[in-house]
Amino acid sequence: MRNPAAQGRTDSNHTEIVRAYEEMFCSVVELHKVGFGCPDLMVGCAGRTELVEVKTEHGQLEPSQIRFQNDWRGSKVVIVRTAIDAQNHVLNIREKQATGKWGTNGKK
Repeated sequence: MRNPAAQGRTDSNHTEIVRAYEEMFCSVVELHKVGFGCPDLMVGCAGRTELVEVKTEHGQLEPSQIRFQNDWRGSKVVIVRTAIDAQNHVLNIREKQATGKWGTNGKK
C-alpha cells in the first residue's frame, strides 16, 4: 500500500531551517517523504540524534504527527519554526552535552 502522506510536501520555511542546522555543522537527513507522521528532519549534533518537525509560525501538527509523537519511544520530537529556533536547539544540545546534563536515558 502506498503511503498517501509521502508526497514530499514541505513547509515554506523548511529550506531555511535545514540551512541553519547545516551552518552550525549539524548533519541533516530529510525525512519529510516518509509519511505516517514521521518528523521532517533527523539532525545529528554533538553525538546526539534528534527528530525535528518543521512548522511555520502558525502551523499545527496533523493528527498523524501527534500520533507519531505519542507512540515514539525515543527522545521528544522538537518542533522548530524559525532558523533562530534551530540555532537555539543546537546551542541547547551542545550546552547539555558539554556539561553532562543529559539524563541516563538521553532525554532532556
